[in-house]
Amino acid sequence: MPRWLYFLLIFAVLAPVLDFLHVPQAALFIVAALGIIPLAALIGQAVEEVAEHTGERIGGLLFATFGNATELIISIFALAEGLVDVVRASVIGTILGNALLVLGVSVCVGCFKHGRLKFETRPASQYASLFALCIGGLVLPTIAELHVTNMPQVVLAEHNLSDVIAVLLLCGYLASILFSVFRIGDKGDTEEEFEPLVGIRSVAAIDRLLAYRHHLVKNNIPGKSGILPHIDNTVQAIMSHEAAQQGEGAKEAASSEAATPAAKASEHHPIVASLTPAAPHAQKHEHKPPLWRGLVLLTVATVGVAILSEILVGSIEPMAKTLGWNEAFVGLVFVPLIGGLPEYFNTISMALDKRIGMVLAASAGSSIQIALLVAPILVLISLFTPQRLDLVFSIVELAVLGIATFLFSEITKDGELVWLEGLLLILLYGMMGSTVFLFGA
Repeated sequence: MPRWLYFLLIFAVLAPVLDFLHVPQAALFIVAALGIIPLAALIGQAVEEVAEHTGERIGGLLFATFGNATELIISIFALAEGLVDVVRASVIGTILGNALLVLGVSVCVGCFKHGRLKFETRPASQYASLFALCIGGLVLPTIAELHVTNMPQVVLAEHNLSDVIAVLLLCGYLASILFSVFRIGDKGDTEEEFEPLVGIRSVAAIDRLLAYRHHLVKNNIPGKSGILPHIDNTVQAIMSHEAAQQGEGAKEAASSEAATPAAKASEHHPIVASLTPAAPHAQKHEHKPPLWRGLVLLTVATVGVAILSEILVGSIEPMAKTLGWNEAFVGLVFVPLIGGLPEYFNTISMALDKRIGMVLAASAGSSIQIALLVAPILVLISLFTPQRLDLVFSIVELAVLGIATFLFSEITKDGELVWLEGLLLILLYGMMGSTVFLFGA
């Protein structure tokens, strides 16, 4: 976790104190929001530490499950307070924030630094296919309600329809996990690098890359001479990024490790492929944090997010009235930003390191997870709350969601991105935000 986020932990402690002192709600909203940001980052860090002890498959499942834990906790408290419109807007806002704003900014900064960014089209095709399922689940209830509005003799049980679709979306999520994490029914090669729903923290990325490189070296595969340098550069970029986050000492170690030829390293355990021969697997185990620490950190951070979420949700309505904002705008823009800000910075930093494949996994994967997991869970949880949550959204939100899905499919089908395409995503997000801010729908 970046050091500047630790400073924000002060607000996590300050928010309950200010809530007890009954300070103005607008100030309380800001303090609670700033306090949630570092706790969300700590949840991600804790999941990483636990995943180091669970292996690739369980670790991938943990990443997929806890990837949007903060947004889910905030939304649950909002449902308990009856803020259904805020929750509904936050679902769409998180999807569009990742697929438009984060991806757009990442593409722009990455392309300005490196020029055209190339990536594998197969994962992008999977993201586009899953986006299509998400669109169907989120659009059909609204279309059904509009149809019934024009036909008074037909009675629509919109909540029942949303419940059925929620269960079907969860089935789609489960199928994606079985395919992408547990590789059930996937008998193809190991060329695919990133999982659609695992996201940016896949600890098995280097493992799979080097396993595939070893496969290329051992077998006579046409065109492998052009693939091997690409794999080497990708592995080196990942290691350099991780080393940069661990201080100058880690940077020196990464420099010496980078000098080791990848061909020689691939003869050892794949995860150690970019380490020096003198610093093998034992060094990795030496620095592995204990499992209990990861579990304690995950528990404390999750409880902290729950406490601050209750404070934050309680101040949404007064804050919106004070500033003259509608609740839909707050849910569409601010609630997703609070829980996802640490991940946004990670995604942008990966674009600067030219890791565009992982950028797509982070932005598209998070959006898909919201639609296939978080939204259905919230619909089912609302069975036990004062007001029911359905999947009926505004026409503006669904229109932007459909255009975003189409635009994502168009700009990723050729296997490369340019800064203009990133700017188009940002502009579409700005249009959506402006429309909701001015008209509240």
